[in-house]
Amino acid sequence: MKQNGSDLKVQSSSRKTDKYWVPVVAKTIDILDCFRSDLEELTLEQVVQRTNVPHTTAYRILHTLVCREYLLQSRRTYRLNRSRRRLKLGFANLSKHVSLAVEVEKSLRQAAGNAGIQLLVWDNDRSAETAVKNAQAMVEEKVDVAVEFQLYEQSAPVIADYFARAHIPLISVVNPHHGTYYFGVNNYRAGHSAGRHLAEYAAERWHGKPEAVLLLESPHAGRTVQSRLIGVVQGIEERLGHLGEKCVHHLDGGGEKCASRLVVEKFLERCSAKRILLAAVNDESAIGAAEAVRGCKTCDIAIIGHGGSEEMMRLVADPESPCIGTVSFHAELYGPDLVKFAIATIQGESATAARYISHEFLGKPASPRWNGAKEPENAGVAVRTS
Repeated sequence: MKQNGSDLKVQSSSRKTDKYWVPVVAKTIDILDCFRSDLEELTLEQVVQRTNVPHTTAYRILHTLVCREYLLQSRRTYRLNRSRRRLKLGFANLSKHVSLAVEVEKSLRQAAGNAGIQLLVWDNDRSAETAVKNAQAMVEEKVDVAVEFQLYEQSAPVIADYFARAHIPLISVVNPHHGTYYFGVNNYRAGHSAGRHLAEYAAERWHGKPEAVLLLESPHAGRTVQSRLIGVVQGIEERLGHLGEKCVHHLDGGGEKCASRLVVEKFLERCSAKRILLAAVNDESAIGAAEAVRGCKTCDIAIIGHGGSEEMMRLVADPESPCIGTVSFHAELYGPDLVKFAIATIQGESATAARYISHEFLGKPASPRWNGAKEPENAGVAVRTS
């Protein structure tokens, strides 16, 4: 509520008779309040003009606030130090129905709580339109940093632009967005790991090449996520030699269980191949593929997914399942490193625009020498995704 002149005079008069009133503390609060945003930079003269605090007093208060790290100084200007208050982290998650996303959120909630960071969570519900609306909501909420987990490439630049115009740093998770910071696996290297293990399966079981390689893709996720499957083919060919165009089949499962089951069922109806290797862009698609081939007696098929979800690991552990492994992203460990990366990004201390985390192939218990095949952290070259 706006106060009129008489109210201010009464208030000022009452302060003079208030023996508990501390003028220098009030002036310090006035100076902190005169900054209208975390990004605004003010000179000493501008602070004096806005607060009416005497020049010498204002300078001494500013100097003290810089020493105690409540303000940051750059030559003649000052700005608020966001790390001295409780940071507000916004997280738009892929979907509460996708196990990988659930694990990421659980880990992030725990890490944010341990770090004293306020975490606000939105559900993108695996929808491009919802993801854009959630981005707008995060901007309106004035989060200090935003973390985005969504799959649609066409929405990525729209979302990135909202945050750029609001001067809010944006970190994309698992699926890199152009012009943002990135936190997650090196998608190509993760796929390459899957390809190597599929090739080992073919070499040991069939003593030769597969008759067909199925790539369960998700084109709307964009080129970077699709690079997992480029890595799969490269990994297979490095072990078994060139596959040939007629051997490799591209199927659009949309990254979803049901759609993947349907496209694999249709493929098997028209294909006569007996020895099949299948790599899915994620565990959801791999699980759908496993449902499609359940009980199939006419072909020998090996399936590998990406993500390391609990549901996929149960299938991998089942000796009757065609799922021979998954490339785990260890989503349950994302939280602490993601919080550190977010804080460094806010403070401008992030050395790279990409923070690659390690991934690990997890195979059937019957094949222990396939297990624990870790890729080194930050494998590949970290480059800005712009």
